[in-house]
Amino acid sequence: MLFFKKLCLSLATVIFFLNATAQNIAPNYLEFSGDLQTIPFRWKADSLNGAWDRHAAILIPVKLKNCPKEFFMQFDLGAPSSLVYTQQLASIAKLFPKAVPTLDSNSKIHSFEFTAGKTKIKAQEIAAISMKGEIDWRKNSVNIIGTLGSDLIDNREVVIDYPGQKLLINCTPGDDTVWHLSDLLYTRRSVLLPAVIQGKQTILYFDTGSSAFELLTNEKTAHALATTDAAASRYPVSSWGKTLTAVSLPTADSITIAGVKLPLNKATYIEGVSDSQINQMMKMGIGGMTGNKLFLHSKLYLDLKNKKFALISSSTK
Repeated sequence: MLFFKKLCLSLATVIFFLNATAQNIAPNYLEFSGDLQTIPFRWKADSLNGAWDRHAAILIPVKLKNCPKEFFMQFDLGAPSSLVYTQQLASIAKLFPKAVPTLDSNSKIHSFEFTAGKTKIKAQEIAAISMKGEIDWRKNSVNIIGTLGSDLIDNREVVIDYPGQKLLINCTPGDDTVWHLSDLLYTRRSVLLPAVIQGKQTILYFDTGSSAFELLTNEKTAHALATTDAAASRYPVSSWGKTLTAVSLPTADSITIAGVKLPLNKATYIEGVSDSQINQMMKMGIGGMTGNKLFLHSKLYLDLKNKKFALISSSTK
């Protein structure tokens, strides 16, 4: 999913997981070495509600065969399958026709090869979707040509090193690092992290494509976490063609994940989400969604084969 849509996606992202039994998840077509892979990332900055956000999206540098320019793909665990953007690839093909394989009649590209950082990846098949825009060929321009979804780390061990701005894939934690492993839920390429909020056990949908929110939850929980006489920040957001209202409340509370207490600065809920969706989410024990902001000072270890995770954080409450 695209970063500027994911910034305001509301609890519909969580509802995607709830309705996953009705969804067809494509096979994982990404192929790359099982050796340790270190993939750097950078932050995409953007504005939200008039404020400048330095951590709006995680971008991974990529290069295509037969093309010297560096492009970017968003790292988005809210997307079960990676994808590319047709207009951007068409723009590349105008100058470097050998860099982009032909798009078939089903909007898919076969044998698509690219390098993420220094990791060579081959997608036997990858979907292409329409996205307005052409490549800016000026030096140091940032061009986003697609999304790297959860298929990138599917059934692998990975460390998302937020302070170091890198992904370590096929990474087994060394003996010199103390990782206190906890169980996670991983199904249909969705990552759900057990958490404790105000002494209550819950589950948070983890989505690296939703950087804007530390905690996106229901209205009752957001108000319970808010500081006394907290002034709410309200702003319109667009979610799949529908305009909703995001309400963010300052909080001095915290969330405990994998035994680590993480400070929480804001709790957000979305007006306009139906009660039936909220009730469905709560009945399944899902307390909401979290993105990158909660972990900016942390290293997050995910073992998606054995469904374990751990957290090392420099944050203190």
